[in-house]
Amino acid sequence: MSLTEWLVTGTLSIATLGFIYWRFYARSATDYARTGGGPLPTANPSVSRQANSSSSSAPSRSKTGKKSILETLRAIKNPKKMILFYGSQTGTAEDLATRIAREVNAHLGVHSVVADVEEFEMTELIEFPEEFESEEEHWLTGFFLATYGEGEPTDSAVEFYDWLMDGGGKGDDDQVELDDDMASEKAGKNLRYISFGLGNKTYEHFNAMGRRVDKRLANIGAVRIGPAGEGDDDGSMEDDFLEWKPKVIAAIAEYFGVADAGGKQDRDAPHVPVFEWVPIDGGSVFRGELSGDGKPRSFKKDAATGRFTEVSSKKRILHDAKNPFFGAIAKSYQLFQNSEDVIKLSDDASPHESDLYSLSADKKAVTLKRTCVHMELDLSGSGIRYEAGDHVGVYAANNLREVDALIRVLHLSDEELDQVCKLQPNPANPLAGTAKIPFPNPCSLRTALTYYLAISAPLREHQLAILAKFASDGKDRDALYKLVDDRNLFLDIVDSSQKNLREVLEAFPSVKVPPGVLIGEVLTHITVRYYSISSSPKKDATRVSLTAVVVRYVLPNVHAHHHIEGNPHKKPISYKEGLATSWIERLHEARASGEVTDLETASYPPLHLPLFIRTSSFRLPRDVTVPVVMIGPGTGVAPFRGFIHERLQIASARVATATTTKPVGSTWLFYGCRHPDQDFLYRDEFEEAERVVKDWSENPKDGGPMPFDLRIITAFSRMGPNKVYVQNKLLEMAVPVWELLDKKRAYIYVCGDAKNMASDVQQTLLKMAMEFGGKSENAAKSWLKDLRSSSRYQEDVW
Repeated sequence: MSLTEWLVTGTLSIATLGFIYWRFYARSATDYARTGGGPLPTANPSVSRQANSSSSSAPSRSKTGKKSILETLRAIKNPKKMILFYGSQTGTAEDLATRIAREVNAHLGVHSVVADVEEFEMTELIEFPEEFESEEEHWLTGFFLATYGEGEPTDSAVEFYDWLMDGGGKGDDDQVELDDDMASEKAGKNLRYISFGLGNKTYEHFNAMGRRVDKRLANIGAVRIGPAGEGDDDGSMEDDFLEWKPKVIAAIAEYFGVADAGGKQDRDAPHVPVFEWVPIDGGSVFRGELSGDGKPRSFKKDAATGRFTEVSSKKRILHDAKNPFFGAIAKSYQLFQNSEDVIKLSDDASPHESDLYSLSADKKAVTLKRTCVHMELDLSGSGIRYEAGDHVGVYAANNLREVDALIRVLHLSDEELDQVCKLQPNPANPLAGTAKIPFPNPCSLRTALTYYLAISAPLREHQLAILAKFASDGKDRDALYKLVDDRNLFLDIVDSSQKNLREVLEAFPSVKVPPGVLIGEVLTHITVRYYSISSSPKKDATRVSLTAVVVRYVLPNVHAHHHIEGNPHKKPISYKEGLATSWIERLHEARASGEVTDLETASYPPLHLPLFIRTSSFRLPRDVTVPVVMIGPGTGVAPFRGFIHERLQIASARVATATTTKPVGSTWLFYGCRHPDQDFLYRDEFEEAERVVKDWSENPKDGGPMPFDLRIITAFSRMGPNKVYVQNKLLEMAVPVWELLDKKRAYIYVCGDAKNMASDVQQTLLKMAMEFGGKSENAAKSWLKDLRSSSRYQEDVW
């Protein structure tokens, strides 16, 4: 045999052995996995702990660095065990999974792990054992999955979803019962699970994640235990969950072969805390920041610029949801002019004077100032990149007025508030070892109440049940349990007033809750808020802008004891504000006044926002000659400001170089607000842009006129006798709009209110297709569906 033949034979042999290794060994743990280029970042190890209290060892990790599902379950010594996965964008799915875990433990004696789907090696779902270690041993999984946008998985669930669906199941693709290896081999035949999906019916693909995952799991042989739950955020997610909960708990009890041992009889038993709040001396301390590696971060101030930069030994710092960048406020200003909301009060209202609102002379109405803040954040040195149409996620801090009010009700001393402590699992509680520690620590209680915990969030029944355990007055205890047991009473007293922890403790003064229970079980953690970016990196890549209307409203504040005892009184009113938007306003005001301290701004570092970028599919067409039609009333105009900036930059560059061969396509914005002199966002900018474009045409340079069809079409709902909305203007311009869509294949974008505006826009487009396109109703619907599937119709709605 010649040397060449030896080389060829050897090469083939090595290749064959390599394939055999890959097929039968390297893929043994992930036969059907699609890893997509490596693992996603794991969670903060000091914030998330899934090891069971009965085992000293943490769950082992797979080759991808993720936690092992199988080893985590094996570490639980109780033979009846569950692992509940959540994929959440705002924290609701995590909260619901945690509540089920606690109730199943209390009622059925089943131990559970609540786990972020991003942190575990999900391919192990198809490796569940056919036979368990003993006849009494049973495993159960659960999926609490939110649907984001138009039928998309949440950020943390993307990798799991892509693997399970083999890359399909996106957008209009409901075909998830695949004919692949996992299906033909029934790879999930040993898997038993429960399911609850979270969605919003105003979106076309309601609860797509929950439904598609449920179908796909059945497709690979898995068996669901109990009914599939679905929550509608447009209605009442809580009501939907409470309706599903007893059904699924009954199904879980049947699956494990146990009786419900919990319920009201447990109310006299003392509460065993999940966590202990333990003082410590020395060591590094969190001051309000989030950290990707579980270690406190430090910052230094630049004396020249006043901006803070992170001190780190790392050459490159990755900034994401778990390790946000602190962006300095480079610029901020108010956008509204003399705009107000007048709210009429009910006859039984008894409002009091306040500096938070204006009260009419007859005390029958309240006037609230409307505020909208434009804010630009400096990205210099962060390595962060974004595109027009992306979202910026920010973490807010609580209003110090609310923090101080809660501290007074809790009767906490400065020493208690400023003592550095660590939240540790309580070994006396069987759930402690698997519970997720909700915020970075060690830190002080004041830091936790200011930066990490949602102290203004309305309470739910399960939180009231915990508070009732710590009521020393029997009257308070009984009243709290009445609220827990009677849903209608709860809705009348707590939900209608959106009562937060402070307001509930004021109504039930004998309740004294230990700090560990308060911050570890009663209060939820502050979750990220997302805003459509209102800038373009083509204009300035070092800055990202957001546009935020401050949320303010008043509600009747029903007195709990009076109402429960059937002795209704006049109702005072309670002032409420949005956590993130009011914080953005406070930062703007602090920056404008120049009087800045850490506590005044409740920002660490001061006048910096912790932020990261969430990539969106809301994108301009790559071909700049393609026309675009944008529809964005109110703050829905935010991404379109970025789109217009981008197209103006491109057009301006072509004017400067006298390039007229490929003019920028028609760019039309339909914008709506109440009144042009009150809340017309970016009015001066848009009018200046129109003037510049007009000048390009009327005063051409050497290359000839630069045609750029930029139009700002406005609708004002409170200017004249009739209310005019963007959908009305769209219908008025139906002929030219249809020409752009049908003949020039324009893209259409909608941003803003999903329930009314976006739905009305869709109906208007259907009318256009039928009237000017000569299409039947069914053909018009198919046309609109085709626009979506080809990305020529895009929505960023809420």
